[in-house]
Amino acid sequence: MLLMRTFLVITFVLPLLLLSACGGLDPDEVRPFSELRGTISYVGGAGAWPTDTIYDVRVVAFEKIPTVPEEILTSILLQTAAFSPTSLPIRVDSSSYVIEVLATPRTFSYVVVALQNGPNFQTDWIMLDVYAPTGDPSQPGVVIVPSGNTVNVDFRVDFSNLPPQPF
Repeated sequence: MLLMRTFLVITFVLPLLLLSACGGLDPDEVRPFSELRGTISYVGGAGAWPTDTIYDVRVVAFEKIPTVPEEILTSILLQTAAFSPTSLPIRVDSSSYVIEVLATPRTFSYVVVALQNGPNFQTDWIMLDVYAPTGDPSQPGVVIVPSGNTVNVDFRVDFSNLPPQPF
């Protein structure tokens, strides 16, 4: 009797369970594309850029404001930050950016244009502009990216009047 029951389970029930479980991790399922995008304009144009070394320029959206330089890399590794996938153009009047935001909806409390001005990826960053809808960069604005939506965030970088640095 036990042998018969085991045979029925293996022959009929197990295949039914396997067939009915399809779709949960379907590799063909398309997730909704969510993004942050916008334009960065540079006050004074291409001639206003600093003449010293520039290693990288990116837009970065942090879930939490970094308080020490090492938290930048930690946020990236823990995926609590989203960032432009390639370095943005330098010494230009303006540029645009697009950041794909995964695991939406997501809330970012600190969205910045950041410039790496030295070889140390962990410490050599300055913030060029902070998203602050009130106009006060010491009070960063919150950006919520819903699933399947595009959120536009524009920046205005003034190299002679940088925002307060977080660390």
